[in-house]
Amino acid sequence: MSGKVTLKCRQRMMFEFMEVEKNYRFIALGKQTSWPVETDPPVPDDTKQELDELIGLQRVDFYKYAKVIPNPTSLDKKVGIYYKGLYYNVTQDKNIAEQEGYTDVMIGITFDRDTVPAIPVNVQFRQVGLYDSVVATQDEIKYGITPAQWNNKSQEDKGMLVAVDNRQPISRQSDQLEVVYILISF
Repeated sequence: MSGKVTLKCRQRMMFEFMEVEKNYRFIALGKQTSWPVETDPPVPDDTKQELDELIGLQRVDFYKYAKVIPNPTSLDKKVGIYYKGLYYNVTQDKNIAEQEGYTDVMIGITFDRDTVPAIPVNVQFRQVGLYDSVVATQDEIKYGITPAQWNNKSQEDKGMLVAVDNRQPISRQSDQLEVVYILISF
């Protein structure tokens, strides 16, 4: 029989993650070429520390506590956030998260063609990664990090790839606002 990590322990890890300095967490987009089966991306390789075919990185600009809605009602489907086949309630209120048993964090970036010049428009991406402890300049924090800037960083300055998600292709268009997020479960 296997053991199980308690709810309180998972929440403590979630709260600690949310309290750490956030200026140096970046979401990276990668993988422009097709998967062997586009509708069924492969499971990410958790031993890698780089995304495939890096497109660019942007500093994370939103953090929310998240909790899966086990049997979503039609109202839940209107107000919840849909991610990987499930609906999630989200909040930024730590007290609600603790009282209602939240154990996930939804992290994301929001950008349009003018706010993040480091991520080009009219490209498709298939990977999203979260890097932590990136050593970045003030311009990189504000405008993002291009592949050329990334390649000039030392391994230490690149921080650590914390999470990676392989997806079906997503197009970054010049005329729309983009929201990209990743979910981390504790």
